[in-house]
Amino acid sequence: MPCKNHPNAEAVARCAGCQESFCNNCLVELRGRKYCQYCKVMAIGGVQVLADSTSPCDEAKKALWYAILGPFCFVCAIMAIAAALKARREIKGNPRLTGSGKATAALIIAIGWLAVTLFIPILAQAIRGGP
Repeated sequence: MPCKNHPNAEAVARCAGCQESFCNNCLVELRGRKYCQYCKVMAIGGVQVLADSTSPCDEAKKALWYAILGPFCFVCAIMAIAAALKARREIKGNPRLTGSGKATAALIIAIGWLAVTLFIPILAQAIRGGP
């Protein structure tokens, strides 16, 4: 599994706070536990960092719902792409947020439906030999 911060480096452990995978350069050991740069601040400050202190990204959930509605509503597919990109930015900026899989799935589904919606009529027209 790759390091969250360095995709070309192999992860060696998970942060005790956020449970994300990191390489040796990204982890620091405090009180016998390994923490990433964000969680170590809370650990040093005495705030208890719990592995289950992650929360789902609401924007990723919304993006997936829009993507599912995409075949029925062209605008929903576009909204799904916008929401998925926003969710990916939020998740990247906050290690406590989960839902990157939902955001990626929403992108794939929405882009796929847009491609089908836009290119099938063009292909059909070309096959018929029309202008």
